[in-house]
Amino acid sequence: MPGTIVVVYQDHHLLVLNKPAGVVMHPTYKHVDGTTLWDALLVYLAQQKPEEWQPADFPDEPAWAQAPPAVRAMLRARHLQQLWREERLLERPCLLHRLDRDTSGVVALARTERARRHIVRQFHAHTITKRYLAVVQMGAPAWSEPRVPLHVTRRSIAGDELVGAGDDLFLLGNDELLLQGPLQRDPDDRRRCIVGPDGQDALTSVRLLAIEAGFALLDVRPVTGRTHQIRAHLAALGYAIVGDQLYAPVPMRGTPAAALQRQFLHAYSLELNRSADNVRSRYVAPLADDLHGWLEQYFPRGIGAFDE
Repeated sequence: MPGTIVVVYQDHHLLVLNKPAGVVMHPTYKHVDGTTLWDALLVYLAQQKPEEWQPADFPDEPAWAQAPPAVRAMLRARHLQQLWREERLLERPCLLHRLDRDTSGVVALARTERARRHIVRQFHAHTITKRYLAVVQMGAPAWSEPRVPLHVTRRSIAGDELVGAGDDLFLLGNDELLLQGPLQRDPDDRRRCIVGPDGQDALTSVRLLAIEAGFALLDVRPVTGRTHQIRAHLAALGYAIVGDQLYAPVPMRGTPAAALQRQFLHAYSLELNRSADNVRSRYVAPLADDLHGWLEQYFPRGIGAFDE
């Protein structure tokens, strides 16, 4: 069984967790042994005290004023029934998005039907901000080269500029890089994704936070949510996430890149409008210990380059 669930935030409508690396999100035919995050979550929820939620009292609608008493009573009953459908706890929370097995960080689950609809609408409208921390170095496998154009736009205070796919991330400065290219499963190996002709449109924002010793610490914000989007887009640009066992070349033994057994990719924060009051809220999962320790040893300039 995976370790104890780490709760970042919890209320009647929303549950935000800090997922550890090495844990699969949800049971599949390959993972039926009870070691997924979902299995741990069900154990956690079973240990919680029952929530005695009741819908708040509500006044009659002005339009009901002239209705006969029996009709007003019927309208109140219908309204109360709707509140119970939308606001009571779901039998099980609804997982709203996923992280790869070896990616750590923040994930959100809706606990009511109203919250589920409210947050799903934000995902569809691309108004939710997902912020990842990634460390990359130049060089990616030949198979990751785009099969169709990867459009790269450099966004600065001077305006947007379309640049070549070989634009040097280490010279990005304070500008933002937008990567746009359709992602699909690689027909030669369906474990991985490539920029290809049969892919779904994907857009990723990249900002440079720090550089040192051939490494770059990036603030990466996927606008869309495709499978392996960050890893595949960066590889298509010619950069591999340090420690990635699938999208990076095999590192030489004894090098800093070989010191990580999983990709340096952490879902650092999630920003959305809460369903209860529509207030913009940000939830943060502190950088995982193994990644923080790697920075301290090999990339000390990265410590403090983001708002810990």
